[in-house]
Amino acid sequence: MPFVSDIVGPQRPLAAWPPLRRGVLRRTSTIDTHPDGPDSDVDLRARDAVGGEHGVLDELRLRARLAERTIAEIDSGDARLGRLLGKRVGPGFRTMVGEVFPDEVRRSSLLNLLLDDWVGAALVSGYAVQHMGIVAGTEVPLPPGTADRMAGICAGFAPEASLVRTTRRLGTIPSVHGPPAPPLARDGMHDVAPLRAHGMRRLRRLDLQPPEGDSARFDAHFRDSHVDGDGVETIVHEYALTGAVDVAARTVTTIEAEVHVLPWQECPGAVGSAQRAVGMTLGEIRDRVRGEFVGTSTCTHLNDTLRAIGDLDALFDLRSGLDDV
Repeated sequence: MPFVSDIVGPQRPLAAWPPLRRGVLRRTSTIDTHPDGPDSDVDLRARDAVGGEHGVLDELRLRARLAERTIAEIDSGDARLGRLLGKRVGPGFRTMVGEVFPDEVRRSSLLNLLLDDWVGAALVSGYAVQHMGIVAGTEVPLPPGTADRMAGICAGFAPEASLVRTTRRLGTIPSVHGPPAPPLARDGMHDVAPLRAHGMRRLRRLDLQPPEGDSARFDAHFRDSHVDGDGVETIVHEYALTGAVDVAARTVTTIEAEVHVLPWQECPGAVGSAQRAVGMTLGEIRDRVRGEFVGTSTCTHLNDTLRAIGDLDALFDLRSGLDDV
């Protein structure tokens, strides 16, 4: 079916990142996926940096190839990653990563961030395949009853949400054109290669401010974007988070989620679920959000953004190390 515009969600792209000021710790990551039929090339990169003389603190890059979402190749110079060959990047992958790399999970390392976030990026990369099918006129109708099987998984897929009703009526999942993606001033960010046509990028930034008394402020940004056949990059999903953490207890004390871009009208209904993270420790937030944030009061992409602030644990540890230098 053609792209739709009558049931589209908010389109208010973030225009800029804050500068990386002295003493601010910044973690960035990108997962770039370029579909090639049922297979795809994936470039995963991440960096920890701090404003001031220390600069880059850690950096990681993985290159992989998926064959129908199963890891056929993976390379970073780390021999341990060979244990991921033949694994499917989908349900169960995060559990397997926890079993294979328990220390990386415990330390909230860059490797854990990339492997953990790969599941969501692989899922969203289906947008690129759908987009190509719509443009080429080769989109295949869904099996009967698909809309009802999808209903209830999140706010955008609520049983009577506009997306589900439209899918029932047309027999295909509708698609939207998001707004153009403004280029961001990326102080402290790792290098990225330009997205090729039909590529998708999952981009993250997490900032930890220097403590003020017993509290430290944080802010986070998340964006999924797509480049079409003409080289135009548009946004599929975009959220921002701000809040504070009790330094001693490493517990979330305040949090606010802001919607910038979402595909469907009902999607912003999930934004209030972010408040349920207040009181969680950084060490437990990934598992608790994954297990507790389900159903139509939540959003898959907001959940992933909330889970990623667990990486503040690693940034606090980095700050302790810098203080000792």
